[in-house]
Amino acid sequence: MKTRAQSQAGVVLVTSLIMLVMMTLLVVSLVRTSVIELKIGGASQIAAQNLANAEAAIWAFMNAPSNRDGFVHGAVMDVNLSDDYTFTLPQFKHLANVTLTANEVSCGSDAGVGRGNMAGEKAPQAVYFDVRADSRDAVFAGRTIVHQGIRSILPPGSCP
Repeated sequence: MKTRAQSQAGVVLVTSLIMLVMMTLLVVSLVRTSVIELKIGGASQIAAQNLANAEAAIWAFMNAPSNRDGFVHGAVMDVNLSDDYTFTLPQFKHLANVTLTANEVSCGSDAGVGRGNMAGEKAPQAVYFDVRADSRDAVFAGRTIVHQGIRSILPPGSCP
């Protein structure tokens, strides 16, 4: 007849191996989750940086010396920021990966809420532009597009 100790030989080994497999599966699952969270965090950071770069490029475009007085009907807008800013300088390096386009949307009377009831030949007019900034991350291929509307008040008779 077998003694109690002989009949239980190996039970501790089997139990410990089952626990080891369960712990390994748990660790593998946690590592996969961590990797996914790191990828999501990196993508969010790239998207935020691209948005900041696009907004900075629009601000630089609106305040560029060549465009300060250029928001008028029929104007050819200078969207090449390298004419006004040196991209090799650290403070303007982020503008190098942004592509700008500026299109005139409309030109007409500046009639709107709070504008009074001015009408006719002496009424002020306004021109509207759509400025589009396409910011791309050169390393991870992230992309953000920002549209900014610009309204410029014009003297009467400026629009056809």
